[in-house]
Amino acid sequence: MNKTTMNGARSKTAQKSRKLWLIAPVIIVILLVFFLLNKTAVIDWFKGIGYNPTPAMLEVQNSLNLTTEGSRIFRATHAILASRDDFNSSCESHDEAVSVLGCYTGDRVYVYNVEDDRLTGIRESTAAHELLHAVWARLTGLEKSELVPLLESTYAKHPEMQETIEAYPDDERIGELYVRLATQVKDLPEKLESHYAKYFVDQDAVVAFYDSYIKPFNELTEQITTLKKELETLEKEISSRSEALDAKLKDFDAKVDEFNRCADTAGCFTSNYAFTSRRAELVLEQQTINVENTAINALIDKYNQKADTYNSSIARSSDLQNLINSNAPVQTIEE
Repeated sequence: MNKTTMNGARSKTAQKSRKLWLIAPVIIVILLVFFLLNKTAVIDWFKGIGYNPTPAMLEVQNSLNLTTEGSRIFRATHAILASRDDFNSSCESHDEAVSVLGCYTGDRVYVYNVEDDRLTGIRESTAAHELLHAVWARLTGLEKSELVPLLESTYAKHPEMQETIEAYPDDERIGELYVRLATQVKDLPEKLESHYAKYFVDQDAVVAFYDSYIKPFNELTEQITTLKKELETLEKEISSRSEALDAKLKDFDAKVDEFNRCADTAGCFTSNYAFTSRRAELVLEQQTINVENTAINALIDKYNQKADTYNSSIARSSDLQNLINSNAPVQTIEE
């Protein structure tokens, strides 16, 4: 009886083993299919293992409020805040005339570590920008071709972007447009918003970072442009009125010379009344000239004050540009 029981147990164990051998290939096939369908996501997950961002970079990542997919790609690129020398080396940024804030190269994201309270949001905006370059690189050809018409039609409504976008070579233009629309334009068409929602919980909040850091640049640019026009207008007015005043002075001096000559010539003035009347006319004319001269001097003072403000704005703008330029000369303070 015991022997029969043992044989039955062996039989059941063998059956289980055969079932496992039959199931194993099915599981492998399922895993293989899953991998093929999610190849990029799986690879990104493995790439993200070991990513240990600095507290500052973690703050940037959290501020972007990424979705699970966005966070996975962000981690896969090992996004870092890079110091001046590291950034220039990693991003091959060596042109002093060009300000580069970030780069996506070798499937890595580098963000120039700009630390200035006047440029709040610049690191977040740059990180989002470069993250989207990584996203674009991961899209299939079909996905890109479906996005192109949406990107182009939206771009057509934003001529302010034309100078920037058209400066890129043809093979980079659409990718750059894809990135800039997401990070610089609010209230996008529903299909585009749905697409970007795969990576950002709130795409408009991402644009807010760009609006925040670009605001002081725009304000200074507007101020400089306005002041330049005002200075040009004042300069023309001062020049025109000065020329007119010089002509009046020349004419006035001739009248004074004639008056003095006549006063020294017997019989030139037929009466004392004629003398005093002419003298009064010249005094009144001189007063008018003095008033105009005072007005012109006031315009010159106004011009100089605006010129000081203009030069100060230029200096402030240059200072901000240097902050975002990793190749700008390092400012040193002499003792």
